Amino acid sequence: MINFAEFKKFFLFNLIGSLIISALLAVVTVLIGDFNEISTKVLLTLGMVIMHSLVSLVFIWDNDRRHTFEKLSFFINVLFLLIIISFITSIFGIWKIIPTEIIWHLYETYFILGFASLHGNILSKALGKEKYIDTVIYINYVFMVIVIIMLQPVIFVDNSPKVLGEMFFRILGAVGIIDGTLSILTIIFYKLYINKNPDEQNALTNGMGMEIEKKQTKKLSIWVWLLIIYLSLQVIGPIFFFLFVGLQNLF
Repeated sequence: MINFAEFKKFFLFNLIGSLIISALLAVVTVLIGDFNEISTKVLLTLGMVIMHSLVSLVFIWDNDRRHTFEKLSFFINVLFLLIIISFITSIFGIWKIIPTEIIWHLYETYFILGFASLHGNILSKALGKEKYIDTVIYINYVFMVIVIIMLQPVIFVDNSPKVLGEMFFRILGAVGIIDGTLSILTIIFYKLYINKNPDEQNALTNGMGMEIEKKQTKKLSIWVWLLIIYLSLQVIGPIFFFLFVGLQNLF
């Protein structure tokens, strides 16, 4: 099994080394004053190294304050892997190893995978409480995977609405609604379970980043708000979209 803590340190040390090397190259380029295509790519590479280094450090600082790595370990591990893949992808894009259009499509996929890992990690906090809750979560996982798979042709196929057809998007919308509804049901069922078992620690809300302040008040982290907005849009968005299309057809 990979030791992700060591892997993260290794990646950060490599970024630091890359930052130093890129900075030296940038200094030489600036002093020479010959800003050709290679010089521009070197400076863009430096920018990507700095950006990904800062993103990595933000997560480490957040972990020091909230122990995020422990609360959302799967999500954080996936996110670190995506940061590494993103860094490699950006370099491939800068040096035109991969076409720019494909680069953008890849980043859309990375975003979806990142959000799906957050979604799945939070749901996993409710496992092992009641069998019916476990069943809902496992079914939810299946629909999450279906949504991710169905989104790939939407991202990568040119003129996807015409190529894939209206029925494909109707099915995608229906699957997305089921996915979001199952997640909301999981939260409701888990809340009912906690009400019946008040002495048990609320692993779901704690796992989502609930922080208890000195006054014993709780506040939601940005990850929870992002997930709430995501679930709301996933359930309500397709309904309003197809309702709007239906009204247009009527008139």
